[in-house]
Amino acid sequence: MFSLSLQAQSVSTVADLEASASQRLAAHDATGALRAYQKLAELVPKSAVYQDQIGFLLAATNRSAEAIPHFRHATELDPKMSQAWYHLGAALWLAKQADPAMHALQKAVALAPQNGDYLFRLGSAYYETGRYAEAAHELAQAARQLPSNGVVWKTLAGAYEQQGRFKEARDAYRQAVQLDPNDAAVRNAYANALVRSGNPAAGLQEFRRVLEYDPDNVRIQVNVGYAYIAAGDFQAAIKYLTGVTRNHPDDAGAHYDLGVAYKSIDDLAHARVELEQAVHLDPALAEAHYTLALTYIDAGVPDKAVEQLRAAVTHRPAYIEAWYILGTTLKQQGDADGAIEALRRSVTLDDQNAPAWNNLGLLLRRKGDTAGAQEAFAKAAAIRKAEEQEKEKHLQQGTKRP
Repeated sequence: MFSLSLQAQSVSTVADLEASASQRLAAHDATGALRAYQKLAELVPKSAVYQDQIGFLLAATNRSAEAIPHFRHATELDPKMSQAWYHLGAALWLAKQADPAMHALQKAVALAPQNGDYLFRLGSAYYETGRYAEAAHELAQAARQLPSNGVVWKTLAGAYEQQGRFKEARDAYRQAVQLDPNDAAVRNAYANALVRSGNPAAGLQEFRRVLEYDPDNVRIQVNVGYAYIAAGDFQAAIKYLTGVTRNHPDDAGAHYDLGVAYKSIDDLAHARVELEQAVHLDPALAEAHYTLALTYIDAGVPDKAVEQLRAAVTHRPAYIEAWYILGTTLKQQGDADGAIEALRRSVTLDDQNAPAWNNLGLLLRRKGDTAGAQEAFAKAAAIRKAEEQEKEKHLQQGTKRP
């Protein structure tokens, strides 16, 4: 009888504490609610829900480090509690523990595969760690669950863009623009995707729409010039970008695009002036160093080209094209060791570049490395054979009739 009385009293206490916690939460009193849930956890130590709530309230009061053990304990008490895994993943991410955070978020998504918030958080984590293909997969599912969330569409578009999937990026940005037509940054990104997916005229139109309500936006002005370049209208680009550089002489991007436009019509003198100014204003602009190097090569100044190519790969170590051109330029200058090093970096980053393998093979053979040369030549031959087979396949498909 005494035992039943204690049990009834305990149930009453739990109910009272739960009611108190709910009232505190409704009143936005996180500290009071936290105290109530801590007492509840003492009374019911095997409750995953109470542990999760304690963790949530600790995180809400900027005590994420203290929250993590409670979220983890909740997942131990109830391994199928998706919310606890999600909260654990979010807290670990804030604590900069990327791998365990993603593991927790993966568990949350596996348990609740239709939860858009979980999918978005996991997709964003993949995006932030450069795993763009995985990010796109999760974010595409998140967009289906949260079709009115512009941030989801924008992040999905960014994941596509990072993979060079510009048509899919264009479509995702279009959704984001429809949800918030006045977001200049999103419309600018949409316009860029239009240009890069092969429709510079539509991109130009979008850039101009942004300028209608943000006429002093220099980035958009530069992008108008970029759209002209993409459309092949180099004279229009030169005329427009000359005005931009006149009004904004310290904008490296404007000088870079103007240099590209001049180079596209083989006006190397003007291209060189603009590109030199671009790298002076922004020494970290790898594309400007690379394009200036190509301009020096065309002008017959390989020493300066090498200098610029080295700057390009310094600021962007994964710059495949710059490593390849650096290797071939050094080869022409007789610097076999430097050329071999650069070409090795090139094929490490892109092992499907047959000319790079072939040049590497020639240099290795010249150095007496017969085995290395044979391997490089074999790689080049295999790539060319695969390319020829692919071409033949397309030709055969093209000659088929229904």
